[in-house]
Amino acid sequence: MLAAALTPFDAAGEPDASMLIEHCRALLDEGCDGLVILGTTGEANSLTVKQRERLAERLIAGGIEPRRLVVGTGCSATGDTVRLSKHALSLGICRLLQLPPFYYKGVSDDGLFQAFARCIERIGDQRARIILYLIPQLSGVELSADLIERLHAAFGATIAGCKDSAGDWAQTEALCRRLAAKLDIFVGSERWLREALAAGAVGCVSATANVNAAAIAALYRRLTREADAADRSVIAVRTVFDAFPMIAALKEFVARRSGDARWRSLLPPLSPLDPDQANRLVEELARAGASFV
Repeated sequence: MLAAALTPFDAAGEPDASMLIEHCRALLDEGCDGLVILGTTGEANSLTVKQRERLAERLIAGGIEPRRLVVGTGCSATGDTVRLSKHALSLGICRLLQLPPFYYKGVSDDGLFQAFARCIERIGDQRARIILYLIPQLSGVELSADLIERLHAAFGATIAGCKDSAGDWAQTEALCRRLAAKLDIFVGSERWLREALAAGAVGCVSATANVNAAAIAALYRRLTREADAADRSVIAVRTVFDAFPMIAALKEFVARRSGDARWRSLLPPLSPLDPDQANRLVEELARAGASFV
């Protein structure tokens, strides 16, 4: 089970590496197997390439093991994706979460294949393990099962897996049934964790692990005899967060739990929850059994 880590920011809107290191350590201590940094939840596409590089460097310098990290490197421009990927590999981070080039819409599978192929060839490093990022509701680009299979056939172990955050369980299940024997498939929400594991997925990458890591990790490992009850509890908390702007709600929770208001900072165009939303979040989480302790 991997946590899609939030990125904290200082008053000037710069990533706060010290806060992130502390947060990442806590997530690992609570049972996460690894961390996805600089993905959607980490607001990566609101950061410059240099900011992303510096943050990854600070995490490694702060003692977060490269093997525990997946870093988002996918950009609209192939050159930026290549630069970020090579930089991650130079730090010993081999797992690279890659969006498709996402500006142009309605592109063909052939065009997407060529984009990924050019990127892989320019990275030129056999250590690279690319996890394709399926999130068409934000990227506006579909990655078909045919395309994923074609990329894996062409590049072997370099195409290591998929993170399916499309939010369509039927599609995720079909992807697992077709490709799980070849690739590591991560579902993008613990809502479908048990079903995805049964279909062949290896786990999930969860945004709500930022606030509920221990419970999700316990469910993943089946540490409790009350697996059904644990599943219902985890889903109840996820359902609350799904009803709010996700990143803002997660940061509100972390700010309240830690007592550190800096966690509420987001980069525009994202905005913090307003007071009414924040109060409603607290009330609904309390009904779902979540604690801010």
